[in-house]
Amino acid sequence: MLAPQMIDTDLIRTFLAIHDTGSFSAAAKAVLRTPSAVSMQVKRLEEQLGRCLFERLPREVRLTGDGEAFLAYAEEIMRVSEAALARFAGTPMEGEVHLGAPGDMGAHALPIILKRFATTHPGVHVRVTLDTSARIIEASKAGDLDVALNTVCAIEGGPGRVVYEEALAWAGKRGGRAWKADPVPLALAQEGCIWRRKALKSLGRAGKTSRIAYVSESGQALLAAVEADLAVSPLPVANFTPEMERLGPEQGFEEIGRYQLRMIEQEEPGCCAAALAEHVVESFRTRVDGPAIAAE
Repeated sequence: MLAPQMIDTDLIRTFLAIHDTGSFSAAAKAVLRTPSAVSMQVKRLEEQLGRCLFERLPREVRLTGDGEAFLAYAEEIMRVSEAALARFAGTPMEGEVHLGAPGDMGAHALPIILKRFATTHPGVHVRVTLDTSARIIEASKAGDLDVALNTVCAIEGGPGRVVYEEALAWAGKRGGRAWKADPVPLALAQEGCIWRRKALKSLGRAGKTSRIAYVSESGQALLAAVEADLAVSPLPVANFTPEMERLGPEQGFEEIGRYQLRMIEQEEPGCCAAALAEHVVESFRTRVDGPAIAAE
């Protein structure tokens, strides 16, 4: 039997560098190779796959349809490779780190991030506090948190570095009737939440009357209210479920705007905190359940 072909991770790393930078020359600098060497690597990869991965344009390089399909595999291969190296190379990292995050993250991104971190750093115990962004920021200032995630209005900004940015939108039950009510029933977080503030301003601009029907810091509870057609709610686009539809101008709802997820770190973080912070940044750069942005 012939041995199965294996894709060299160096070729995959170069492929991802070209995708990230948009050019062969910039990718060459990123992977510390000459442009001609990068071109040869791409040729080898395309020959091995039997597909053209890049469309060469005058000012940029774009992925072809096959390139887009291969991208997900490439990112997963590199993630697994790096996780294996982190798991077995060198002295295992041990210790504890205290992470703070907004409550809604407990039902979506956070479980995925922590599961991956536990795979790469099994000796590091993560203690998690879920609360409002305002209280998370205060706890970070007091030194009670090693890594603190908080959400802010994209226009206004806030403390920490940006790790993710996304649009907020009105979510209603698909085919539901709650959005047609007058006043419109709302499912919102408690007072002080930026999503709540921006959502109410959006309704005011649209001239719609509303009543607050559900108040909860649990993102899962807000989702349940929408899916049961008991209320509408402002949610990140990535958090929409198949049971929901996006409400817009056709239904009389204005755009809400964008929010940022920012991360605050202590001035002198320990190795465990630094490792978790870097893991959070990387997780949102290749977020599996929504669009991703490059961190600052």
